Amino acid sequence: MRLSSYRCLLAVLVLICLLLNACSVTSTAYPSPPTNISADETIIVGDPIAGRILFVRDAAIWLWQGERARLLLGDGATQPSWAPDGTRFAFVQRGNSFSDVLLATNAGEVIAQLTFNESQQAPNSFARAYESVWAFYPAWSPDGQEIVMASQASPPVGDPAAEYNLALYVLPVGDGAQRPLFAGDTVHSGRAHYARDGSGLVFAAVPTAADGTSQLYWLDFSSGIHTPLAGLPQPAYDPALSPDGAWLIFAAASAAGVDIFATTPDGTEAIQLSQHGSARAPVFSPDGTQVAFLAAAPGTGFDLWLADFSLDEQGFPSLGQPRRISDGLNLDPDGGLSWAP
Repeated sequence: MRLSSYRCLLAVLVLICLLLNACSVTSTAYPSPPTNISADETIIVGDPIAGRILFVRDAAIWLWQGERARLLLGDGATQPSWAPDGTRFAFVQRGNSFSDVLLATNAGEVIAQLTFNESQQAPNSFARAYESVWAFYPAWSPDGQEIVMASQASPPVGDPAAEYNLALYVLPVGDGAQRPLFAGDTVHSGRAHYARDGSGLVFAAVPTAADGTSQLYWLDFSSGIHTPLAGLPQPAYDPALSPDGAWLIFAAASAAGVDIFATTPDGTEAIQLSQHGSARAPVFSPDGTQVAFLAAAPGTGFDLWLADFSLDEQGFPSLGQPRRISDGLNLDPDGGLSWAP
């Protein structure tokens, strides 16, 4: 992987700020509930869902189950991802000039830290900035033994400081060191999703060039070749595969702004599923019959929406009338959603 130029450094910093909404939070190693939210706070949402959905609100991870949503982890916890068996989840802990991937039980008890990116230099110092390393978007392998994430090979170097591009790395959940999976000279790797059979994964990539647009790629594990999914609207991001592996849903540019689309895993044709103009973070229900996503009504923040997923007589996917499940929660679209039984 080669170093970016100063211009690419600025692009990286802008990207990180956009992804995180804030680059500097507390440097607590393990999350605790924010001081403005009690540990036992719950929200009665009224419209029950099947299973358990993790979402992010006010730099904290919440669990939506039945008719209630309750706080699990706070203080910069974001981007949760359920393990395949639903007994634990991975998440990102943001800190001052770093972020790490950790594991928690389904009750929100932190049980392991998989990366150790926090610098020992003084918070907000120049020296600490030179030791910054970020980890984003954990996603589980189908067997639950590994997690893929986006991160950097090393801290920034040079004068002015230049950061390595965000690349994909594999983290063993048990013993073992992380290993590189994909690195691009001209792109920053983003959110990924494994194929059900473990043959590869789909991931989003953001070009380092200012005039580039984000698109989706398929990475084949047997060959190591990454291939752009042709025919999809751009920019495209937030990929999620259906439980049976037959469909890929994602967020992409639409005539109205950003909406949810579906395609086959080879990306040959995109079908627009939503008409919101501000839809992000789609995810399938565990049985593949519903899709949850985040969308913002005019003048409001993001809320949770739910719609039935089905195929028509010609075999093309469609969504039923979306139902707005929450009202005024102002959820974090980059924090994403994760759905378990």
